[in-house]
Amino acid sequence: MEIKDLAKKYTLSKDDFWQLPQNDKIWIITHDAVEKIASIENIQMVNIETINSTDDLVRFIITMKMGDKTIIDVGEADRKNCRTNYLFCMAFKRGVDRCVLKLINAYEYGVYSDTEADDFKKPHTSVYHKRDDQIVDFDRLLKHDTFTGKKKEVKDAWRDADTLSKTELVLSRMKQNVAKHENEMNGQLKEVADAS
Repeated sequence: MEIKDLAKKYTLSKDDFWQLPQNDKIWIITHDAVEKIASIENIQMVNIETINSTDDLVRFIITMKMGDKTIIDVGEADRKNCRTNYLFCMAFKRGVDRCVLKLINAYEYGVYSDTEADDFKKPHTSVYHKRDDQIVDFDRLLKHDTFTGKKKEVKDAWRDADTLSKTELVLSRMKQNVAKHENEMNGQLKEVADAS
């Protein structure tokens, strides 16, 4: 199973995963996406046991199951491998994510959780924000009859438009579709009028 198959199976968006910049064979998935997968697969926690708990180190043994398959793994966080002050939360998330990913065999395909290492955090990229006038145009155009039955596809294209040129392209295609629809409707009305 490749990352695209995983994304399709669990309806993950492009914000839910990314490729590790240091290694193009490794994909990182967010903790939220792992929780979504756990919910879809009805993965349940069976047990959690504390191994260590100090100010500088927290370690849990976590047992989870999916159907008749059970996985036991360790979730740990300490001052050396975790930059956050919330070691309990991070140890818990790491253990849960490891169990879920093992239950769905994701590790076999180079998929890891972003909680497993600070180096797995999503690289910062500049975020493109659509302008208010573009959003108003999109909402107005989407209400047109030509998009009946196609709204999901159009909304997906709009969501994926992450640059100015892509945004303008989506709006331009929508305007072309509206104009084509209007011309066809006007042609049909003229035919009806001529037939009368």
